[in-house]
Amino acid sequence: MRKILYLLLLILVIPCMAYAQEYQISGKVTDALDGSPLPGVTVQTQTRTATMTDADGKYTIKANKGYVLTFSFIGMTPQSIKVESEKAINVAMPEDNVSLDEVVVIGYGTAKKSDLTGAVSSLAGDKLKEVPVVSFDQALQGKLAGVQVTSNSGTPGAATTIRIRGASSITGDNEPLYVIDGVPVSGSGTAIAGFDWAGGSNGQNKVNPLAAISPSDILSIDVLKDASAAAIYGAAGANGVIMVTTRRGKAGETKITYDGYSSVSSITKTLDMMNLRQYATYQQEIFADLGRQDLSDYFKDASILGKGEDWQKAVFRDAWAQSHNISVNGGSDKSQFSVSTGWLDQDGVVIGSGFNRFSSRVNFDTQARSWLKLGGSLSYSRTNETITLNDGGDGVIMNALMMGPNVPVKDMDGEYAGPESVVGVSWNPVAIAMQRSNKLLRNRVMGNFYVSAEIMKGLTLRSEYSFDASNNTNKAFHPTYHWGALKNEINRIMQREDQSYFWIQKDYLTWDKVFENKHNVSLMGGFEAQKSAWEGTRLIKKQLTTDDIQVIGVDGIYDSNSGWKDEATQASYFGRANYNYDGKYYLTATLRRDGSSKFGENNRWGTFPSFAGA
Repeated sequence: MRKILYLLLLILVIPCMAYAQEYQISGKVTDALDGSPLPGVTVQTQTRTATMTDADGKYTIKANKGYVLTFSFIGMTPQSIKVESEKAINVAMPEDNVSLDEVVVIGYGTAKKSDLTGAVSSLAGDKLKEVPVVSFDQALQGKLAGVQVTSNSGTPGAATTIRIRGASSITGDNEPLYVIDGVPVSGSGTAIAGFDWAGGSNGQNKVNPLAAISPSDILSIDVLKDASAAAIYGAAGANGVIMVTTRRGKAGETKITYDGYSSVSSITKTLDMMNLRQYATYQQEIFADLGRQDLSDYFKDASILGKGEDWQKAVFRDAWAQSHNISVNGGSDKSQFSVSTGWLDQDGVVIGSGFNRFSSRVNFDTQARSWLKLGGSLSYSRTNETITLNDGGDGVIMNALMMGPNVPVKDMDGEYAGPESVVGVSWNPVAIAMQRSNKLLRNRVMGNFYVSAEIMKGLTLRSEYSFDASNNTNKAFHPTYHWGALKNEINRIMQREDQSYFWIQKDYLTWDKVFENKHNVSLMGGFEAQKSAWEGTRLIKKQLTTDDIQVIGVDGIYDSNSGWKDEATQASYFGRANYNYDGKYYLTATLRRDGSSKFGENNRWGTFPSFAGA
């Protein structure tokens, strides 16, 4: 019996020992094109053991027989080779033509990645679907090198702060310029008022200008990060430029696509706060240290008390969200179209907050003649935001942390409760969230239409007209209340309405020519004119007869009213010259001259040049 077990053990162990035989593998990695050594190539086994090639392209790594070595390097096609013996493994890596031939969007045109001299990062639209977000700028977080994305608030649809290679202005705005299908959009957004004396507007006075765009409509995002890439946009591109391209139709069978999701968000960890028993003991210690004898009977015996009110639990909730998008794409060899519509609804993790959006988009392209192409895009969105008052001394979250656990959410009569004294006062955060309000309704229409004519081989004239129109209504209400010792007998209502319209006309020529199969020249030059106009009113009334009808009408007394109206214009000349020799040596020069009504009266024009080589 022992002999049989011994034989079985040998049968099992010997193959494993043979398989686990470890080799020390050495070799050299070279460029398949010219045979030059490649330093910095990552060589890795399937067990994640890794090394890198030295300056001469050489490497040494330990690997078991049967393991697979993977060789990877930016711009090169990854290679995988199985270890069969201790022989040297030399690898010749070919260029990753897919990566180098990838076309990215730059200012007033496109270019291959291999032809770029400026710093441009790209992100495919499919990457935006990895995490459910309201606005695509939130999905950029951690995706692109040199692009820092910071959330200003946890409120659904709230604006983010984006810095491309750091802040570039000391006193001015540092948000980048967005160009969405040819329509420039300021990243700073428009103001939302609310009541500054009632918690403001969620810690920010700007709304997200990008929340009106469904991430499902986006095909790609290209970020122009340095001066060489962004100078074509002049002063507007000083903080970097984010180019957004939406999906367009393709020739072939018409396809109907649905994508959607349902998700839930929650607070994973709250601050560790005292319960009622601990709070009562704390009160006893304070009064003892101060030598005071007027401690409330309520706190004298902590053992008979329960846990009290958990205010963080009262103001936070599981926030559900759902998104549904349907798109139809198709067309023939001459005409293509893309139509999409979507709806999103998301609750905030703080009670009383939420965001919903309806959006639709139509894109089309037509080859009207062999030399003439035209097309455009048109989109409409309607967003509705309910913003909880989270900042300031009377904000929801602050008061959830400050309110004692001895105060319930509601009293015995079912009314919102409050502290017994106005000393060291805290407001009922649930009442703040549910009775005070700050809502913003936005309607927005954006469009871009173009005509592209090939005047002669290599010479193309393109004309574009784009517009961005919006109408916003912001309503805030501050009710009368009686929350414990806190009492307010004067209610207030605010309504702010504003409209804006922006248009831009661009005309530019592009000329591409190759001489002797080695000298590649590309020239672009054009003219641009734009105008933006905006106006609005802001009305505040007080002493309405009831809190139930929150409408500015004949009821109440006007507390204040204001209005505004303004406009700005700009005219620009711009040009770019690209040259590369044999796909190895590159030169790029860019020049833009802007004349703007926003510039100083004695200095209406500014010149923005750049030059780069690679």
